[in-house]
Amino acid sequence: MAAKKTRPAPGWLRLDNAAKIYPATRSRKWMALFRVSITLTEAVDDQLLGKALRQVIKRMPLLSYRLKRGLFWYYFDWQEAQPEVQADARNPMLPIDLAENGGFLFRVRSFDKRIALEIFHALTDGTGGMTFLLTLAAEYLRLKHGLRVPEAPLILDTRDEPQREEWEDAFLRYARDEARPFGEDTAWHLKGTRESHSYLRLTTGVISTQALVDLAKSRKTTVNSLLAAILLKALIAARKSSRPKGNRPVKLSLPVNLRRYYSSRTLRNFSSFVNVPVHADYGEYSLDDLIKLVTHFMGIETLEPMINARFSANVKAEQMRIIRAMPLFIKSAVLKFVYRTKGVNYMTSTLSNLGLIRLPPEMAAHTQRVDLVLGAALNTPINCGAVSAVGKTTVTFSKTIREADVERVFFTTLVALGVPVTIESNWRE
Repeated sequence: MAAKKTRPAPGWLRLDNAAKIYPATRSRKWMALFRVSITLTEAVDDQLLGKALRQVIKRMPLLSYRLKRGLFWYYFDWQEAQPEVQADARNPMLPIDLAENGGFLFRVRSFDKRIALEIFHALTDGTGGMTFLLTLAAEYLRLKHGLRVPEAPLILDTRDEPQREEWEDAFLRYARDEARPFGEDTAWHLKGTRESHSYLRLTTGVISTQALVDLAKSRKTTVNSLLAAILLKALIAARKSSRPKGNRPVKLSLPVNLRRYYSSRTLRNFSSFVNVPVHADYGEYSLDDLIKLVTHFMGIETLEPMINARFSANVKAEQMRIIRAMPLFIKSAVLKFVYRTKGVNYMTSTLSNLGLIRLPPEMAAHTQRVDLVLGAALNTPINCGAVSAVGKTTVTFSKTIREADVERVFFTTLVALGVPVTIESNWRE
């Protein structure tokens, strides 16, 4: 009798605490996606990339799960199928048709020298997505050039077995009984001329990482706080030109990687966020004012007790008996309402900065740059993703409106401060 084949991961998984909102809010026209990509120094061989993908899936079986509807919750179901590499597109991150995509919650795409991963946020966050992408690129380089890229932060060794900790729900593990009450001020929301639902406008600035670091040091701040302050400056200018009624604050949402606080190795979602408010109607803010505001607000809100109490509130809400007993169709309607009124309603825009990625020399020699692109969110027509690697920082604005005021102010401010920027876009005009 043939030996029974064992799975590298459980046959099914509950969605993690952060993931539960995303299936409930997706539609035919919108899906919570993000994209990470790496540009190599030579054209990508799709056949070798497909072979590398099949090997990486064995090491990261979390990516093999498909989404299923249960009576009370969505859940992840294991599948044996293998994903295929797809051609990249000028208009990225269209919602994934799960049936056409073999049930997979991600796409691996390639064009010329670029390898890109577009992934549903229900499956993982930026850290998990970047780990998948860089492990894939490392495996591809091994097949292409015989390189053995050493294991490093965000790069797994494909010879290792999958680890149980990599698919744990770390929110449940680290949540405590004390939780913060829900509720914030509603944010001012940017308006503009809407693009069609099928087009996401991208504008990327390619910047010297060292120039950004030097500028941040001259302002006695970090690169992340500097970028956040400049983006707030641009959003405040957009608010002022719109002549809004009322005094709703401009609020910039800044994701926080919880792995910085806890010894978790999970590759699933394990991030929280802080919405930094600026009451623009109070008066004029200089860039240094905004840097101070971001620094001090984040300094308080990212203290471990504060950030834990924030995500513990979500865990407690999930565990309420009345919520657990709701059939899925009712629960989805409730979650969609909460997302619209208590989630995106509290933010004007998002800036997600994955920070500095230190690639091993063997891999850095074959890499031109790394990019992060956020998908559009309901009520927030412009978002921003940033990442630094091999001496370059890429800052990408993704938006569903045609006006370019925010990114124009952002990049011209950097140039005025002495930081050169090379601009790229996928605009149709």
